[in-house]
Formats: sequence, structure tokens, C-alpha cells
Amino acid sequence: MSFSAQQTLTALNKLKETLSGEVVCPGDEGYDYGIARWSDSCVKQAAYVVFPKTNEDVAEATRFAREQGLELAIYGGGHSFSGSSSIQDGVVIHLGKYINYARCDPEKRLIYVGGGATWEIVDKVGMEHGLATVAGSVNHTGVGGLTLGGGYGWLTGRYGMTIDNTVQITVVLASGEVVTANEKEHPDLFWGCRGGGCNFGVVTEFVFKAYPQRPTVFVTYLLYTMDKLENLLNAIAEWDETAGPDEGLHWGCMRVLPGMEPGKPTLLVIYFYNGDAAEGRKAAKKIYDVGPLIENAMEELPYVKLNSLQNDPNAHGGRKYIKGISSRGNTSAEAVQAVLQAQEEVIKSNPSLVHSGVMFEASPKKAIMNVPLEATAYAGRGIGAEGMVFSFYQDPSLDGLVQTQVREWARILEEKTPVSLRSGKGADSEGVCYANLDPDAARSDAAKVFGSNYKRLREVKRMYDPENVWNRWHPIEPAELMN
Repeated sequence: MSFSAQQTLTALNKLKETLSGEVVCPGDEGYDYGIARWSDSCVKQAAYVVFPKTNEDVAEATRFAREQGLELAIYGGGHSFSGSSSIQDGVVIHLGKYINYARCDPEKRLIYVGGGATWEIVDKVGMEHGLATVAGSVNHTGVGGLTLGGGYGWLTGRYGMTIDNTVQITVVLASGEVVTANEKEHPDLFWGCRGGGCNFGVVTEFVFKAYPQRPTVFVTYLLYTMDKLENLLNAIAEWDETAGPDEGLHWGCMRVLPGMEPGKPTLLVIYFYNGDAAEGRKAAKKIYDVGPLIENAMEELPYVKLNSLQNDPNAHGGRKYIKGISSRGNTSAEAVQAVLQAQEEVIKSNPSLVHSGVMFEASPKKAIMNVPLEATAYAGRGIGAEGMVFSFYQDPSLDGLVQTQVREWARILEEKTPVSLRSGKGADSEGVCYANLDPDAARSDAAKVFGSNYKRLREVKRMYDPENVWNRWHPIEPAELMN
């Protein structure tokens, strides 16, 4: 064994002795679990996976990686479209195994959440006290990634983004220091982490504001034939102009839906109303008037089940490639049809890519817009909808083709839809795309993503991570020291 290998082994044994959690290497029990991700295409072969139980464990794992000259990645829930939670031949700090708790303080209306928790436990714990916060609409998504990148959910129309309801975080810095950040303590770090992602350290705990939530809500799935496309888009545009804060809507076009002929494009609308069914149907009248072919209504859906409805079609496993766009205006029928035609051409030659489509998430934006752009690092407080084109598949040999084609579909959609060209606020402009929907987040142009907030982000980076240890998600370049 070489001297350097002996040094590494000694350091590893010391780490194992120090941790209250565990560290695994390739071939060890638990390693495959440690590198598994929501999308198989984001799996990377880490040299070490650390499962910390405490903040001190996180600090020790960080120290070990830095001493060994290894890159670091942080696993919260493993949903990152870009694979930012994975690292080849480096060290993964996996928060999901142990730091996955949630507890509620009903008197203060606060929910305390571990950095490795998923939204499922947050919804459950909150609703035990009749409380909820802005959670992700797929509840096996990690709390950490969604929150640090901004965070949209069905309650966004009423309460804004997840970061707008974050009141405190606990962060382990690259130096090993553990700090509490809020409006009074380390306010710059608190600002930067709300939208600036995992660029500053490992967030091991979030504290969220919670709000009284009725026990049941109205949700309906509406399917339309493709000849209704233009009428449906017009209806959605009209709905968007008057939608209230207790409404939300996702719409898209897919080729594999329950009750429909596989491979045949079908329009889907998922409509949410935080109230009773009669009021919801009245509020969504314009959408109903288009004439759905099939309706699957849940008139008294327990709120705690709301964010599980989309779990199955977004299940773990298989390969996924998704590219987001942020629209500044209404999507045209021409744009959707052009994308669908381009997808059909690819599917003809590769039938296994039938799970390809388009999806938009539309929430009333008033609560988002009420927050000043400079109040958080997030730079996409615009008026449009968050859209995505996607392909779910199994064959690794198709990775290159899928990535090329999905990018082309996004280009077509952007070419025919008013989209944002720079970060900002309101009708003027918005985020180039919602940062959590960018498959190129590990190597993006952060200045473009964060817009006018980027200068301050660089200063915060210099303060808390001057050596750029955390660099896996829209990496921020630390500001240079002034002479």
C-alpha cells in the first residue's frame, strides 16, 4: 500500500471512529442506497457516502473531504434534475437516512424540519395540529433542495414561495462552524440561502411558518382531447387573470394517462381549490366550459393526501430528463403543437420514449410579487407560469439522444412563447427558468440566473464559503477581497 493510500485509510478510520453516524464505500452495505437518486441518470459513483446523525458529523465529513482533496455533494431528497446531489469519486453527505424529522410547535405555528426530510412528513406533522406550510406538490421530494431553490406548491397562491415562509435555518459551513441564520443572526447567510441553493453550506434544519389549514380540499383531474387545445389555453389565460389565492392549476400534454389510449397525446388539467367542491367548481367554470372528456374529482380530499397525488407518475427509478422554462405570457397552441410534433418524430424511431410531454404549473402570483425582489436571493418573481418539457425512459444508451431532443423541444417552446430573458420581477422579466428545473445547474451562468441579486450573493459567498467548497448548484463565484 502506498504512503498516500495509507494516509487516506488512516483518515477514513479516524472519521469512522469520530462519527455517530456511518460512512460507506463501494461494496459496503448501504452504499447502493446512498448513491440512489430519483432519476437513475443522476446516479454517480461516490468514493464515500456519509450518513450523519448530528451537525458535528456533517462538519467531520466536510473536514475529511477537504483534507483528502475530494469534491462534496449534499443529498437532501435526491430529486435534483441536474444531479447536483451526486458526485463522482467524491464525498456525499447524505442527510436523508437520519436527519429526516419534522416536529410542530402549534402555539408558535412553526414546523421544524431536518435537512434530509421529505414533504410527506411535513404535511403529516403539520396537519396533526391543523396547520400547513407551502410544501412541494410531490411529497417524496426533499425539503432541502426545493426550499433552497425557491419552492412552489399548491399553497403558493395564498402564502407565496417556500422561502417566503422560512424563518430560520441551521447551517454547517465549510469551516465546520455550525451557525443559526435568521433575520437577526447571520442575516446575509439567511438571505443568500433563500434562493441561492446549497452554495453556502449544509442546511441541517429549516423552520417554517405554518398556517391554519382546513382538513379537506377540492381537486379534480380533467382530460381533454387535443382538438380542445386552443380553447383550453384561452380558458386558462382567462382563469389566470381572475384566479383567487386559494386556487392552483397544472396543465400539460402527455401520452400515457389512465383511461386514455397509450401513445395518444391528451390534455390534462389538475385543478386545486382550498375550499369546498361547489365553490371550486364555480371558480373553475371557464375550465369546465371547454368540455372535458373525463373528470376524476376528489371533492373532499384530505389535505394530508394532496401532495401525494402526483407521486406515482413521478416515482423514483428510471431515467428522467427535464428542462424548464419560465413563460412571461400565455402559451400558444402553435407552440404546444410544434413541440408535440417534434416529440412524435422522435417517438416514431424510439417508441420507448412515449413518456414525453409538456407541463406547466400555474399559481396566482400576487403573494410572490408582494415580496420585494431584493428581500431574498431568489430572482424569479415573475407573472408567468413555470413550464417544462420532459422525457422519462429506461435505456441508458438513449441518454445523449434524450438530452439533445429535450433541449430542442425547450428551444421550440421558447421560440414560440414569450419567455424571460433575464432575472427580475414582474412583467418586465422573471427568472430565466425556475432554478430547480434547470438540468444544467452544476455548470450554469449564475450571473444570469440570479440577476440583480448576484453581486450580493458573491459577497455572501466570500463571507461564508470563500474557497468555493459548495459548488454543485448554479455555482456562485466568491467576490474578490478589496485591497
